[in-house]
Amino acid sequence: MRTLFLTIALLFAINSLFSQTNYYTETKTFYEDGYTYQVDRCESGNIDVYNKDNKWINKDQTYKSTGEYFDVPDYGPDLLDNRYYRTTNKIVYDILYECFSDEEIENIKNIGRTCLIDFCIDSETGKVDDVRFSFDRISGYVNIPISVFREIELKIKERLTFVVTEEGKKINYIYCFDEYEFK
Repeated sequence: MRTLFLTIALLFAINSLFSQTNYYTETKTFYEDGYTYQVDRCESGNIDVYNKDNKWINKDQTYKSTGEYFDVPDYGPDLLDNRYYRTTNKIVYDILYECFSDEEIENIKNIGRTCLIDFCIDSETGKVDDVRFSFDRISGYVNIPISVFREIELKIKERLTFVVTEEGKKINYIYCFDEYEFK
């Protein structure tokens, strides 16, 4: 009897694993109600997900005054005031916990992968103009519908504001990123 119960439980667990939809098996465009998202499946195994109406993603950072390419130095002037890092990081985690279901979070935790979020920031206002999500093709993020990434993008743009330094105001936009992991 115990063996039968364990077999049935194992079958339910396997069914649950395989019933998850992998939305990002190939490079493609999602045409949704009022927005369009691009999914790029990279040779490295990463998947990039972003709004096609973005302003800055895949565009060079340049100096406003000259149009000259901004070469990001390893150690140089800060473009953002880093004293607010913990606050902005907490806001993003709060948004992720709001947007993902408990089941989605558990799935992501069980697989143990991270999501890299790129931010393209307006160099005058500190508001986020563009967001890009990047994750591994074998992560739990492949089971997250595009509508959830859209919801996260909108909440980040609504709630997250960075403090731009005087150096940061000299370029067309500021690029930064962070890695997020559920533990």
